Amino acid sequence: MAERSERLLKNAPKTSFLDNSNTPVLGGTAPRHAWGTAKKLASFALHWVDSIQSGSARQRYLDIGCGNGFITELVAPGFDDVVGIDVENTRLEDFREHAGSKSNFQILLMSAARIEFPAEFFSLITSFEVLEHVPDLDASAREMIRVCRPGGMIVISVPQVWFPFENHGARIGKWIYNGKVPILPYIRPLHRKCSLARVFSSAEMDRIFVPKGMELLGTSYATPQFERAAAKTGSWEGRLAPLKPLLNRCEGIPVLRALTGVSMLKAYRKALQQLVPTGSHDLHHQIDRNLRR
Repeated sequence: MAERSERLLKNAPKTSFLDNSNTPVLGGTAPRHAWGTAKKLASFALHWVDSIQSGSARQRYLDIGCGNGFITELVAPGFDDVVGIDVENTRLEDFREHAGSKSNFQILLMSAARIEFPAEFFSLITSFEVLEHVPDLDASAREMIRVCRPGGMIVISVPQVWFPFENHGARIGKWIYNGKVPILPYIRPLHRKCSLARVFSSAEMDRIFVPKGMELLGTSYATPQFERAAAKTGSWEGRLAPLKPLLNRCEGIPVLRALTGVSMLKAYRKALQQLVPTGSHDLHHQIDRNLRR
């Protein structure tokens, strides 16, 4: 794991990381046994499907950073077309194998910073635990908003700043530690300098999306389910699994949900008055034909 992190850091493009001197490394995909976490994220996304205001047009769903598609497939039912994109082909191969012959699925090697679809194309866009890893955060956010239809939804989950552990590890010089680092998210200058992934406050997320024409509809938090840890023999985190019912209750308590929520979930809707660029309708029809092949 340390060698992989070193390789990713060495080869990563030199781009902004919220004034961070480190470029974030790619994260791990959700293991298929992590049902608790997957259901929390998928349920939050599905809760907002009825808030989509894109009319009777074909309903298309895009999952950015889909990985093995574990969560994508939980959200997908009810959509006419489903597109999953990721930058790691090994995970996409796993997704393709698991999706089988689902004719309305497209699983593509594609970056969040360069989404190769026309403007205002998707009615729902999700990005679960991805934005903390992308090299160019601003470009990725702009692309998500560009391909979202007016009245469409963007649903995001990210690590949040009030959780007391940095779960992605840290780097000091050439030394990389891949375990959990307590208290580091609370020391923002040090976190920006040393962490291998971003954390976000609620206000920071809103500053990324709201000024670009998105309306905040909801914020929630997801507590740890210890599913990755439980799969590791002798893991100290696995011993905390009995706390799950108590932690789940904390998600509904205003102060405690921020302190115990390992992830923050956001739902944004694109303003209806967005204008479609000239010629984009023809491009939509062309893409529709490609998706149906």
